[in-house]
Amino acid sequence: MNKVPITEQDKLNFNSVIENTLQKPEQAEAMAKILYNLALRLNAVPQNFMSEFTRLIEGGLVEESKTILPKALNEISTTVLSLAEEDLSRSYTTGQLSKIFGVSISTINNWIDANRFVGFSRAAKNKQARISESTIWVSPTGEKIPVSEVAKLYQTNQQKMQLQQEPTKYERVRYLVEMIKFYEERYKGTFEEVIKEKGDPSMTEDFQWSREGKEWRAFLQEIESD
Repeated sequence: MNKVPITEQDKLNFNSVIENTLQKPEQAEAMAKILYNLALRLNAVPQNFMSEFTRLIEGGLVEESKTILPKALNEISTTVLSLAEEDLSRSYTTGQLSKIFGVSISTINNWIDANRFVGFSRAAKNKQARISESTIWVSPTGEKIPVSEVAKLYQTNQQKMQLQQEPTKYERVRYLVEMIKFYEERYKGTFEEVIKEKGDPSMTEDFQWSREGKEWRAFLQEIESD
């Protein structure tokens, strides 16, 4: 059976139902359990979310679990909605994903095994994995990012590299100044200020800051050496 297209209005209506349900704790608990069991059957529950949901289910609707319930229902409803959406997007192999994320193929496979690509599971043990760009990737910090956004960032960086293959010295300096200014506006501060807040990009688990922070630092070092 083919999937039924889900419109933006459908998603708004679904989210509205979740918001209304949250006003009634007993109904919210039941809804959360049903959606959780559905996501669990589809191998789509993020690992960083399992412990909180276990506390909710085992503890019942006691005072402590009432603080967990809104987050639990919102998290699991977002996951189920992403699984329900029609998927007409392109997909990537583990080799392609390793280039996009800037990690090894074995790391991508480890992420698959840890359910870090929400809702994805291998069709067969030895079959080549292909992951849709609409799939949600869960970062080490718990942030949920569509694979398409990571791919877009990778493509943007590749295009910037191609444009700067053989520039003149003046063109290169102008490019460095523009990129440093771009990152200062993007992160709302100088590199020194941002690194105090976000940490060393070589040590972080934030893939975007790791990639962009290292690039920003390299630009600064290059322009200082000229």
